[in-house]
Amino acid sequence: MSKIIAKRVSNYELFFDLAFVLAISQLTAAIHVDHVGWEQVLSFIATNTVMLSIWNNEAYYYNRYGDSRAADIYTVILLMLWVGNLALSFTFDVKIFQQDSSPVIAFNTFLILSYLTIALQYYFKGRKLGFSKDIKLRIGLLSFYSLLLLPIATGILPFSLYLLPLYFLPLFQPLFLRNYLICNSFNFPHALERNQLLTIITFGESVIAAIRTYPLAQRPFEGVALFLGIGFLFAFYIVQTFININHHQKASPVVLYYAHIVIIISLMFFTVGIEFLANEHHHDLGLAFFIFSILAFFAGTLSTSYYNHELYRLDKTVLIQYAAILLLGTLSFYLLSQSIMLLGLALVAMSFLMQRTSMRYRRLMRERHRIPHPDPTQNLRDFS
Repeated sequence: MSKIIAKRVSNYELFFDLAFVLAISQLTAAIHVDHVGWEQVLSFIATNTVMLSIWNNEAYYYNRYGDSRAADIYTVILLMLWVGNLALSFTFDVKIFQQDSSPVIAFNTFLILSYLTIALQYYFKGRKLGFSKDIKLRIGLLSFYSLLLLPIATGILPFSLYLLPLYFLPLFQPLFLRNYLICNSFNFPHALERNQLLTIITFGESVIAAIRTYPLAQRPFEGVALFLGIGFLFAFYIVQTFININHHQKASPVVLYYAHIVIIISLMFFTVGIEFLANEHHHDLGLAFFIFSILAFFAGTLSTSYYNHELYRLDKTVLIQYAAILLLGTLSFYLLSQSIMLLGLALVAMSFLMQRTSMRYRRLMRERHRIPHPDPTQNLRDFS
């Protein structure tokens, strides 16, 4: 894989991410209903997928074409307005659907406006650069998604679970467009940084949930244990995506895209899980979310090793070590399920061991290939 220079993440992209701070917060709050069954879980996954579809479509546009000119600035601000109001329409209470269809209409209306605004960005860019095959394809797909949702947004077609596949359609887009995503104009380091930033925002919601649900003044042991567990989960993610991955490479982002869908949704379930654990009525469901989310998080993060430096490609030995730690950790979660503090400590142990295993493997590979370890004092000497 040849080397590529990173495209700078613009301030407008960072500004756009603020809308997703609200969306993530609204999503985790909306799932707190009296009854959480398969309908709510599937709807929660679908809504997460919708939000990630908007975010990824906009991230792809900025990666390929965004240059922060007037058209880009005005349209991304408009897109933030639609995303913010889309977030306010989130609800997973079936009773609301039965009594009032306005949340469904609002959700689909703002979703359509979001897709069409991104399509408008491509249109403006096409007028400036020419309507390439890629630009035409993007406009067509975004318009197609919008047309599919129009009957629901207008109230002609009442919402039901049978319509959920419509919201999952954008999830499969990269599979059909993988040939377009390998082109030289795609900037891999920019894509990686954008996904890291979204992951950090999602981690932030987990941190807030842990502190609010388990304040040290009332529940110090649970609060400390869960907070440290989140900290080591984050450390593992950073070791993998910041240290082990080769940032400056020309590569298809398809694996990166799907890996971060798993990572983001798993963190959303983790946030809801630690909140449900504190609720006697939802404790068992919270435990299921807690265990599922942690395993999915590690699976998603490890799948990004596809992009690792050649030196740090995972071998069978380290994969067996990871699997053993995850298996023992999962068993401990089941055995300690009645104590939130012990669950938190088990999470600390699991995530710490995963992170240390990753660092030890990295060190071993450098020594095996006789590559000097980084000198942490070098940066200090550079500034002196």
